[in-house]
Amino acid sequence: MLRREKRLERKIAKERISILLNMADKMKFEDYALARRYVELAKKIAMRYRIRISKDQKRNFCKKCLYPYRHDRVRVRVRKSRVMITCLNCGFIRRIPIRPIKSSQSKKINEVNKK
Repeated sequence: MLRREKRLERKIAKERISILLNMADKMKFEDYALARRYVELAKKIAMRYRIRISKDQKRNFCKKCLYPYRHDRVRVRVRKSRVMITCLNCGFIRRIPIRPIKSSQSKKINEVNKK
């Protein structure tokens, strides 16, 4: 019997997930239902092969209705230090915390800006 090459399967799955999410991002203004299907397939692949979708990719679509953000409302709450993205399709509100920059990171940024 042959053994499964799980590492290779996971690598291929990651590539396919990124391709599907990129295609969903391109198609969201042309065919909205097709873009949702791409996101749905990407999530199914991620669950099947136990792969995490990166934060940057997750923030491009609604967690509840799986539609890519085409029409959404973005609000920044300074006092509560969070970004709130409201999906105008289903009404789901995604809250993303904003972390302050650490002093070591701010020093690096200042050094880069001086150059």
